[in-house]
Amino acid sequence: MTPTLFIKILDGRLVLWDYQNHKQFLIRPEHASRLLELVAGFERRDDAIDKEITEADLLSNIDPQEWGWDCLSRIFHVGTQVPRKEHAPEPRPYLEYIRHCASVADRIPENEILRPGPITPLPPPQAIVGRDFDRTLRGRKTCRSFLNRSIPFQDVANTLWATFGAVHGGSRTDLEQFGMRPVGYRRTSPSGGSMQPSEPYLLAFNVGGLAPGIYHYRSLRHELSYIAAAPDMNMLCDILCGQTAANDLAYGVFVTSRFDKLWWKYPHSRAYRVALMDVGCLVQTFQLVSTALGIQTWPTGYFIDADANALLAVDGIKESVLFFLGAGYGDGPVARDALAAMRYLSEENNR
Repeated sequence: MTPTLFIKILDGRLVLWDYQNHKQFLIRPEHASRLLELVAGFERRDDAIDKEITEADLLSNIDPQEWGWDCLSRIFHVGTQVPRKEHAPEPRPYLEYIRHCASVADRIPENEILRPGPITPLPPPQAIVGRDFDRTLRGRKTCRSFLNRSIPFQDVANTLWATFGAVHGGSRTDLEQFGMRPVGYRRTSPSGGSMQPSEPYLLAFNVGGLAPGIYHYRSLRHELSYIAAAPDMNMLCDILCGQTAANDLAYGVFVTSRFDKLWWKYPHSRAYRVALMDVGCLVQTFQLVSTALGIQTWPTGYFIDADANALLAVDGIKESVLFFLGAGYGDGPVARDALAAMRYLSEENNR
């Protein structure tokens, strides 16, 4: 039996977390020892510790044997679910949500993140034309073989604007007509609560008219702030866990999530799902916009988190990298190094 529990040491005390029922308990070492015995099949005793364990209902839920991943993924899967409410629902729809919004309205986080550094104005965005929607959808394919060709600065500006820009303005003016206090702004992709927690960081390698470097894209202002020099390709490939498809990219975008924004409005751990879904929507928009411009893309979520965060100078706590998007002109779905490895293996087997 594997109960849906874990124990965390917090401020020198043991906190037992029942992630199935979203409950926490302060326990003593003897509780932990007794739980180990009960899980191992020891008989229940008529004493205070066993009575407390029984009343807390700690051993009523177990992990299903069919779960195919490890315990960490199970904790995330169950711990971020919305539990059934034990109390009666509010008499009016949305009333509970409105009450919550009102209770946190005096602590609205900063809507815009402005990384310091020299500013690079971007050319005004242009309408993306040249392909109908059906051709764009069918044309979106992951590319892993790039040609190290320069991309026009205008195309990069258009892609950043269409994916991450505040295309509807800097605030939710559409809500004001209903007497609601607007928070956040809108992009072309949906975002939970209009919080827009995702932040784009441009890694420019071969962009015409733009010096190589790492830049933060200021979504509300459609401009770039310089962060640091561009990493060499060996360093980037190391961060991306040896994925040498990055070698000949024209540019890439690391997408972070501002967890601190979500903590304000959505204090439940389910908001981590919101962060992931927010990035997912933006990734697809980025790929379709790039495809419409005749640019190939390579999306990946496989990288060394600590190194990616260090590269962007974000703390990994309030803000952390969740995804990488590569872009450029390419000619194939398989990385050249992967093809070379396959040929080597074939030759080795034939020796």
